[in-house]
Amino acid sequence: MLRNWGRAVLTSLSMVVGTASLVLVVVAGISGRAYTLEQIRGVGSNLITIYHETDDASARSTLADRLNMEDLEAIRREIPGVRSAAPIILSHPTISLEGIARIVSLIGTVPDYRQVRNLDIVRGRFIDENDERSRAKVCVVTQILAQRLERDPFYNGSITLYGIRFKVIGIFREKVNTFGQTEVTDNSAVVPISVVRYFKPADTIDQMYISADQMENVPQISAQIRQLLTARHGNKSLFKVDNLADILKAANKISLGLTLVLLVIAAISLISSGIGIMNVMLITVTERTREIGIKKAIGAFRRVLLIEFLVEALILTCGGGIVGVFLGLAVPYSVHFFAAGIEIQIPPAAIVAGFGVTLLIGVVFGMLPALRASRMNPVEALRYE
Repeated sequence: MLRNWGRAVLTSLSMVVGTASLVLVVVAGISGRAYTLEQIRGVGSNLITIYHETDDASARSTLADRLNMEDLEAIRREIPGVRSAAPIILSHPTISLEGIARIVSLIGTVPDYRQVRNLDIVRGRFIDENDERSRAKVCVVTQILAQRLERDPFYNGSITLYGIRFKVIGIFREKVNTFGQTEVTDNSAVVPISVVRYFKPADTIDQMYISADQMENVPQISAQIRQLLTARHGNKSLFKVDNLADILKAANKISLGLTLVLLVIAAISLISSGIGIMNVMLITVTERTREIGIKKAIGAFRRVLLIEFLVEALILTCGGGIVGVFLGLAVPYSVHFFAAGIEIQIPPAAIVAGFGVTLLIGVVFGMLPALRASRMNPVEALRYE
C-alpha cells in the first residue's frame, strides 16, 4: 500500500464520498423531519379547530345552532385533557392607511388565544384578564399593520374601528408563517372579546381553538368535542372539528419516504465504491501472485493470507469511511455559521450507520480477493510471470 499510495488514496476517496453521503442523508432526514413537524406544530400547540357548518348549503342556521360561550365552558368543564381554549369572533372593518382604504381582520378573543395559537409578542404586551373584564378599548396588531400605522403622519398610537378608539398596546406575529391560511392576515388586530359585543351583541362565536395537553390525546379529544356539541345542539347541527394529527402523519410519511429514497441513493454510491475496492484488490492479488506463492511454499497458512488481504481491504474502506464520517458531520455543523436559526440534529445513529456500513462494505467486497489469494496453488503461483 505504501508502494502504491496514490492508488490507495484514490480508491479510499470513493469511500469518503459514499460514507459522507450516507451520513449527510441520515442527518438531513432526521433534521428535516424535525423541522417540518416543528413548522406544522408552530401553527398552534396541539391545536383543535371547531366551527359550525349546516347540513344543507342553502339552509340558514339559527342562532341556537351556532357555537356560543356556553359550549366553550362545557368543553373546558367536561372534557379532560383540554389545556386551554379560546373563542374567536371575526369582523372586517375598513380603515384608511397612507390614503388607501384597507380591510382589517379584527379578531375578538381572550388572553388564552396567545398560547393556543403560539404567538410571539414583538413589542408591548398581549391582552390580559383585566382588559377582558373591564372591556378595555385596547388592541394588539400584526407587525405589518404596525409598520403601516407608524408610517401614517396622523397616527398617535390608536386606531378607530367601528367608531371605537382602540389603543395599540402591543405588536405580535405568528411563529410560523401560515401564508394567510388562518384568521391572522397582514392587517390583523386582536381585541378583547367583551369589547366586540358592542357591535356584535349576539352570544354566538365564529369558531374555537382548543389546545390539548398532549399531542397523542388530540384525536380522542376531537371525538369527544364532536359528541358533546352534537348532544348540546342536536343532530341537525353539524360542527366541523379539525386537528393537525392527519397533517402531521402525512408530513411524517413524506419525510420518511424522502429519507428512504436518499438512503437508497447513498447505498448505491457505497456499493459502487465497494465494487471499485474489490476491483483494485483483485488487481493487487494478481500483481502479487509470485509473493503469494513464495509465502505458501515456506508454510503460510490459508487463513494468514486471507486475513492479510482482508485487512488491506478494510484499511482502504475504513480509512475512507472515517474521513467520510468527519466530512459528513462537518458539512451540517458548518450550517450554524451561516444560518444560526436553523437547528441541525446530529444523532449518534448517523455516526454508527456511516462507520458500520463502511465496515460491512469492506468485509463483503474484500472477502472475494482475499479468498482468491488464500486458495492459490503455490506451484502455479511460483511459475506466474
